[in-house]
Amino acid sequence: MLSIIWNATYACPWDCVFCCVDAGECQKAEMSHAQKLTVADKLSTINCRIDLSGGEAMLNKEGHLHLLEYLSRKLGKERVGLSCSGWGIDDVTAKRLASVVGDVEMTMDAHPDTEYAHRPARYHKTAALASKTLKRHGISVGLQTVITREHLDPRILTNLYVWLCENGIDAWSILKFFPSGRGCDYTKLMLSDDECKRVVRFICSMDKFHFSTVKPKIDIHYLMPGSSKSPECRCVRKSVGILPDGKVTACFWGLSKDGMLSENRFYLGNICTESMEDILASKHAAYWNCRQGGCALAEQLGIVA
Repeated sequence: MLSIIWNATYACPWDCVFCCVDAGECQKAEMSHAQKLTVADKLSTINCRIDLSGGEAMLNKEGHLHLLEYLSRKLGKERVGLSCSGWGIDDVTAKRLASVVGDVEMTMDAHPDTEYAHRPARYHKTAALASKTLKRHGISVGLQTVITREHLDPRILTNLYVWLCENGIDAWSILKFFPSGRGCDYTKLMLSDDECKRVVRFICSMDKFHFSTVKPKIDIHYLMPGSSKSPECRCVRKSVGILPDGKVTACFWGLSKDGMLSENRFYLGNICTESMEDILASKHAAYWNCRQGGCALAEQLGIVA
């Protein structure tokens, strides 16, 4: 099954310093609602799972809730997810989401009461409140943490993990920080491979010896050094991204500081004018299907040989 991250909008109420898609108040090209429904029809013809993301999808709450409902009817609830910041998640919204998404994922890099320099004020508190609201309505909640140099302080991960357990969070994803998007200006936040492995060992040990009756399922991302998963590139073979203007990218992290494709080779086609079958059968996709080796973005950034 192909995993698709669909960034449906660049609009966002936050201004994260290392935002991958350069989301915010700036106006950029975005599909109309009618176009998004047509894209949903096209995606329903292939075996895929879709995570609707942004920007912040809930800024256009009615439009994107309708899109999620439409996707759920086409694909089935368990193959539709929402990735958001928690902004705008109230009981009414959560009740609607409960019937149309398999899960909701947000980002939390530190305990909600901990000041964290690389996220806006109240960013984590917003995710925390949304998590509790979503859980009240029986929705599976996943939180992801982007590992930076801040996490070499074990107190940050310890306090966060305890909060996850206390609040019944279902899944905790550990992601490596990549200097892509706006993050190109923040290479200083990136850990060495040995430091990443040390963080992974600490998280696994903490989970092993924390005797809580409710603990999140921990998922160490395949590109995080220390993960037990194969680091082989998954572009096209297992995942693709869709940008707000309909461009399909082999790597949803392969973006420049302005949220555009950082390299031409990441471009696969445009879902507004092509079918997904044709895009996946194109010469652009063939390059990735034939490519061997690890993460192309890491190679582009000079992180690996």
